[in-house]
Parts: sequence; structure tokens; C-alpha cells
Amino acid sequence: MSSINSFFEGAAPIQSLSGMISVKSNLLNSTGLSVIGMTHGGGLDMRRAKANLLLGTDVVDKEKVKRLSKYSNVYTLADLSGDQLTEVLPRIDTLLVFSWPKELTAENLAKMVNLKFIQSILAGVNHIPFVNLRKEVVVSSNAGAYSEEVAEYAWALLLSAAKRVVEFHVFLREGKWALRRTLDAGTEVTILRDKVFGILGFGGIGASVAKIARGFVTRVYAYSREPKRVKGVRMFSGKSGLSELLGESDVVVLSLPLTNQTTKIINRERLSQMKDSCILVNIARGELVDEKDLYDHLVANPNFRYATDVWWYKDSRESLKTDYPFLSLPNFIGTPHVSGPSGLATGRPAQLAVENTIRFLRALKPKNVVDPKEYVTSYPY
Repeated sequence: MSSINSFFEGAAPIQSLSGMISVKSNLLNSTGLSVIGMTHGGGLDMRRAKANLLLGTDVVDKEKVKRLSKYSNVYTLADLSGDQLTEVLPRIDTLLVFSWPKELTAENLAKMVNLKFIQSILAGVNHIPFVNLRKEVVVSSNAGAYSEEVAEYAWALLLSAAKRVVEFHVFLREGKWALRRTLDAGTEVTILRDKVFGILGFGGIGASVAKIARGFVTRVYAYSREPKRVKGVRMFSGKSGLSELLGESDVVVLSLPLTNQTTKIINRERLSQMKDSCILVNIARGELVDEKDLYDHLVANPNFRYATDVWWYKDSRESLKTDYPFLSLPNFIGTPHVSGPSGLATGRPAQLAVENTIRFLRALKPKNVVDPKEYVTSYPY
């Protein structure tokens, strides 16, 4: 039996954070789906053609690219010209991205007729335009890849708010504070011992936040769509469960994915259910909270505090610009979304994303497959 020898030659070199390496790839043409030959014993030898993977990010280093190239022909999006991209897109079956590449417009995505799998290096997948994907395309999040680092940052925000670290620092810098070893000074900070600690979203990040909470001798409550038994954690679900958790918690940490169901889950109604002295921490997505409702609530309730590392979307991108002057409020703390990048710097998110992509390339069931029905609205990262 003769082999199919029609190939598309000359894939672009792979650009990575660690430098440039050249990967010579062959793309089978539209007629070459497999190679069929005779074994020495006379039977048929079915060998599946290598997959074609498009790498849409530079956060995957060259060692990981080498691993991917064992199972696929790897092409880097940044090094493909317009004509080259047009030629390659119809043959791509696997896509590995960080945030959604601007080159992959709805028009170009429509050309990816063989696309079967998308892996996000980001934990969330709200940046992926599900509305433009064929229903056969499987999408995996990178859930759990950033858990420990983001959980640590959630606690940094929480403690800064509870102990009023930023506010006191500003007072000192402006000369508006004197040493006061009195009862009044002590009551201006929140002691977390014996408080009720609420977590919305009990995936990898939520569970890691809860693990740290146990060291503070708090009572841990968690809200999850799929309640599970966890030692030392009281679980809630459903609308009534959410209301009960919010009403009883002294601290609430948001660690939910951004989906159709969770967008603006914290709004005027939910804020009114929370304690006037509650501390709300957001290390998930800004759009979980209604911007106007939050601002009005912070102004009306000066003892309520909001600490966030994530921001709202403006012009289809997360932006530090807000519609309301949050930074002028003493009960607001904001940082420029550095919790996720602190995890990315460890290399673990890229490693886990590559490992899951290889699972797919080896015809194994990938992990963290998401339901596209939950992501009708896309929020680019």
C-alpha cells in the first residue's frame, strides 16, 4: 500500500518566552487523514496523522513546545502572515491560547472547519467566543492552575481591609494620625477569630481560601452549584442558600467563574442582605458585581468594605477605569489584577494546560471540559 505524500511544508518557527526555536512541520492536505499500510503479518496498519496545533500565546516555553510537537505539528500564530494563516486555519484541529487572540476574528474562526479542541491557559474561559464555535468543539478551562497563589492574594486583600492597612498608611503619610494605645483605636480593626467566613464558588481557589481560613478559627460557609461534603465547611446551594450565606457572613470572598448565571450575582438585592460591616473580597471577575449598585452601597454604608484585584470591562476589555470614583472611597481597596499573573509566573498554569492538551492529542478525555451553554456572553480578558 502506498502512503499519502502530499504535505504542506514550512511551518513558521515557534516563538516562546525563552527564545526562538525552529520546528519543521508537515500538514497533511485535505485528502490525507491517515496512512494505511500492510504489517509484516499481512494485517492493516492504521496510523493516525499528526494533529495540527495552533499556539496563540508566547507564555508556553520551548521545552513545553517540544513536548507538544511529539504529538502534533505546532504552529505559532504570531509568526503566520495573513496568507499563511488563511492556508493553515482550515487544517487546525487543536488550539492553545492564553487570552483570546485578536487575529482569530469571527471570520477567521469560521475557516477553522476542523477545530475540535480549545485549551485555555487562563483559569476562566469567559474570554472565548462560544457563540462563534461549532457545537462539536470541546473547550477546557485551566481550573485549579492558579488556586494557591490567588487564594494567598485573596487573604492579602482581606487582611488589608480587615486591619485597614491601606487607610492607616495613607493617614500616616498625610500626617493625620497619632499613636493611640486606647480602646477606640483597637475597635477600628476587625478581628477575624470566630467570625463567619463565606465563600462563593468552591472550586480550586475557593477550597484553597477555605484551607487558609481554618488557621484563623473562623466558621467557613461555602456556596456551590454542586454541593459537596467537605470537613469543616458548611455548604449552601440554591437561591435561598445564597441568601442565608450572605446574611450570616462577616466576610465574603468571590471565587466564582463568570457565566450567564453568575454575571452581576452581587447586586443591590444581594448587597442589602449582607451585614453593614461585611468585607467583600473579589479575586474572580469584576462583572460578578454590579458596578453602580456596589458604589451606592459603599457610599451609604461606610463600614462595609470592598477589596478587589479584578475590574469591570470597558470597550470589551478589563479596565482600571471605572464609571464611579471608587478610589476616592476609604472603604474601597483595589489592586491591578496581579493575583493571576503571580500564579502564571510559577509556570504551573502553562504546564497544566499543555498536559491537558496532550491528553486530547493522545485521544484521552481532557479534564475541565466546560458547558458552552453557560458562556453565551464573551468577556475578552
